[in-house]
Parts: sequence; structure tokens; C-alpha cells
Amino acid sequence: MKKIAVFSFFLVFVCFCVFAENVVPSRISKVTVFANKAQITRRASVKVKKGLNDISLEVKAFRVDKDSVTAKVFGSGEILSVQLKRIYLERQPQENINKLRQKIDKLNAERIKAADENNVLSKKQEFLDSIIHFSSAQVPQDLKTSFPKPDMLKNMLDFLDKTYSDINEHKEALSEKIKEIDKEIDKAKRELASLGGARHKEKKVINILFSSSKNQSVNIESSYIVYQASWRPLYKVEASGGSQEINLTMFADITQKTGEDWNNVELRISNAIPLSGMRLPSPRSWFLDIRRFYNKSKGMRKPAFGGNALTGAWKAESVVQSAGALNYDSALKEEAEEAHLAAAKARELPLSFEYRLPEAVNIASREKNTLLPVFSRQLKGNFYYYVVPRINPMVFFVCRAEADSELLPGRLNVYFEGTYTGKTFLDGKKAGEEFMINLGAARDIKVKEEKISDKVKETFFGKLKRQTIIRDLVFKITVENLTDKPKDVHILDSVPVSKTDKIEVKNVKIDPSPAEKNYQDKEGVMLWEVNLAPGDSREIKIQYTLTYPKGTLISGLDL
Repeated sequence: MKKIAVFSFFLVFVCFCVFAENVVPSRISKVTVFANKAQITRRASVKVKKGLNDISLEVKAFRVDKDSVTAKVFGSGEILSVQLKRIYLERQPQENINKLRQKIDKLNAERIKAADENNVLSKKQEFLDSIIHFSSAQVPQDLKTSFPKPDMLKNMLDFLDKTYSDINEHKEALSEKIKEIDKEIDKAKRELASLGGARHKEKKVINILFSSSKNQSVNIESSYIVYQASWRPLYKVEASGGSQEINLTMFADITQKTGEDWNNVELRISNAIPLSGMRLPSPRSWFLDIRRFYNKSKGMRKPAFGGNALTGAWKAESVVQSAGALNYDSALKEEAEEAHLAAAKARELPLSFEYRLPEAVNIASREKNTLLPVFSRQLKGNFYYYVVPRINPMVFFVCRAEADSELLPGRLNVYFEGTYTGKTFLDGKKAGEEFMINLGAARDIKVKEEKISDKVKETFFGKLKRQTIIRDLVFKITVENLTDKPKDVHILDSVPVSKTDKIEVKNVKIDPSPAEKNYQDKEGVMLWEVNLAPGDSREIKIQYTLTYPKGTLISGLDL
């Protein structure tokens, strides 16, 4: 048994050495980044002998989809197999991880040294304090027999003053140093945690068995899917008051913490959605039935009455949405011609599209994001002021533009006249579809909505009150131009819409009539397009009657 064990160990050791010798140098030449993963292409050149050749390319990525591994050999012969193999090691092979650990160890050593030095200074300060304490008790006793000379007192005070100052300055400097070291340690630990994708300390290789028909030099190209890589669109829009166009720029916000650096690679970004174990949906019968609600305490109960009777009618969509912001410096106007962003080359595929960056790029595996420009386009726009007073009395200056190609949803950062004005979100758009961009809040248009009448009618029959509430409501919207220039203002408001026969909305009167009713297919929502002369103001009156059962709580009725 002992001989068998020794032989087995020797066999494994020899196989490992032979296998290690077959690992050939390779480099990442091309990367295609998807929404939640990336396809890596590695290339290598190697001399092979006639017959069977065992070739391996090392992969340093943390997570690799083993089923995605493929390889091509450009040479005379046949590929017999391609597979991903793992070799377990005592330490992670990723250089970034090892460097970060070494950095953390070095920073910890520096922190200990600074803390020790700070402790020595504290002891010196305690020693000086003890001298002062001693002198406060002993010197007055000595003064009874012998008074110190002025020079000696001055020298002593100067010594104490200078020594105290030096110690305090040194301690403050050490405290600041320790704080900076702590920040660096925390940063390195966070970056190490973000790169800690490898649960096991292992070495991955793509193993290729190639049967060569002759002695030759061959080129190898292998590709595989890795995780912990992603991209998302990030937009910047620039507009100016005197122009009827906007400049829309899309950036690729790339995150890659795969474990291997992408150095001097051909980079592509794609909106394709690689499937992962997804099956085709199968049709099934569609049955309709009465929905039954069950209450544990009372058993079966009737469907809830009222629902969201008026909720939808009172809510208009606002253009202000929340998203992350880019920290761009506005371009300075100079006499020299402004440089343009390098545009990526677009390629439309049957199921998606992808962009190829014009130059090779370097993206290290790290916690930070990389921002790369993809394209920049001039789009014609229609500029006007926009307000939904029932939702928000603030007036916004907006631009309605038409997409000339498919746009992905993403964060949008707005610059007007070269100044950053805010952030919003761009929904996905098809070619020819309109979208609206919020350019910022306006202070030169004043809008006010007020309820000017709310009359409740009650009818008495003897001592009994009528069981139906009747309310006559009148609202007034006032819009005023405070500038010396004409302004186009789009005002959106709504009247309630009943979703049940228990609630009635009738006697609706609107003055003036809206330019569009049921705006964007939203029932009850109206649009007025008002052109205001300098200093001019307009009024809009909305009147209607509501009837509903007395004592009923109505969803959406917050008048």
C-alpha cells in the first residue's frame, strides 16, 4: 500500500509538471460586454509537433461559464477536445489580489509604527507634566532660601514651551497620518472584497487537445463567458436657448471585477441578452372565473367596493425622475475648434446591436467604473415650458425630441447653456419615437392652482337627511409670464374619472377648452398649449359636480 501511495503521488506530480509545461502564454485581444457578463477572446501562438498536442491557456477570471468555452486552431490538423480545467493552489493566482494583500500588510505595519511613535510622544508629554507638577510643589519651598536667577527661569520656560509645541505638532501629524492610513486600509479592503470572486484558490486553464498533421506554428483563439462584468448606458444632453437642437451623447458605464485585466483590447458593448438555461414558453388554456376573497375571521366576503375610484384621474406623469449624475465640467468657449468625441462603430445584428470602440482600451479589474463615449448625435427639439399644477406647482423648461435610432434606458444628465442643471432618466426609445427631456426648473413663469368653490348640497325629508352627497367644485389655474419675452407653456390638469356607478362626475365645464383631451391616452387628463406675451397672464377654470353615497370613503378624493 505504501508503494502504491508513493507511486500515485509521483504520478500526480509528474502529470502536474507536464501539464504546467504545456501552459502557453496568451493575451486577451477582444472583449464584448453585455448587461451582466462579458465574452472574452484570448489569442496565443505556439509551435506544435506532428501528432497529439496538449495545449493549455491560463484564465485568471474568478467565474467562468465552463459550457461557454470554445477554441479555434488556425493550422493543419484537428481539434479533439476543448474544456475548462481547474488546478487547486495554495494561493490565488490573481496578481491584483496578491498585490492588495501585500499593500494591506504594508499599511498595517506603517500604522503600528506610527502608533508606537505616538505612544512614545505621549510618554514624553507625561514626563514634562511630572516636572511641572514637581516644580509647582518643590520650587516654592526652595524660593524661601534661594530664588532662581531670571536667565535660568527664562531658559526653563523656553525649553518647556518649545518641547510642548514640538510634541503637540508631532502628535497631530501622526494622528493625521494614522487617519490616512486607516482610509487606505479600508479602501484596499473594500477593493479586495470586490475582487474576492474566487471562493477557491485555483488556477483555471482552457485545455485543448490538438492533433497536428505536421510540425508547425499555429495560432489559437479561445473565447469564454465571464461574470462580474457589466455595462449600462449613461447619457449627457446639452442644449442652448438659441438653438432648436440638442446634443445627445451616450456613454458606456462599464464595471469589471472579473479578476483579470483587459489590457489593450478591442472592446465592444452589446445590448444582446445571452440566454442562460431559458426554455421556450408553452401555451396553456386560459380560464376565467369569479375571484373569491377569503377572510379567516369572517369566512367568504364580497369583493371590495370602490377600489381606486379616482386615483388614476388625479395623477399626471411628471418628467422629473431620479438617477445618478455624471461629474462633467462644462466645456469652455475658446477660439480654437472644439475637439469631438470619438464615435464607436455601430453594427446591427438580427436580435441586438453592438458598438465597437474605435481604439484599443485598458480596463483593469477593480472596484471603480470606466466611462467610455459611444456616440454623439444632434437631434431637433421643440422647446417649451411644462407644468402639472395639481401634482407640482413648479414649472419646468423641457425639450421634446425625436429619437433617430434605438436608445436604451439609462440615466440622463442635463446641461443647459454649458451649466449642469440636473439629472433624469431616459426610457428606451425606438427610431422615430418622441421623448421629453427636463432641462431644469424655471423661475420666470408663475403658476397657481386654487379651489375657489366647494358647495355641498343636502336635502331634508322631515328629520332624515338625504343619503347622497352632492358637491359642486370649481378650480382656477392662473399662469403668468414674468419676463419681457413671449413664452410657450403647456399646462396639464385633470378631472376625476369614476370607476364605479356609485360615484358620478357630471356637469363638467372647462374654460377655455383644452387643446387635447385624454392626453397620451390618460382618461380625464387635459392639455392646454398657451402662448404668453411678455407680462401676460391667463386663467383656466374647471367646474364639475360629484355625487357619492354619504359616509363612504372614496379613494382619490383628497379635495
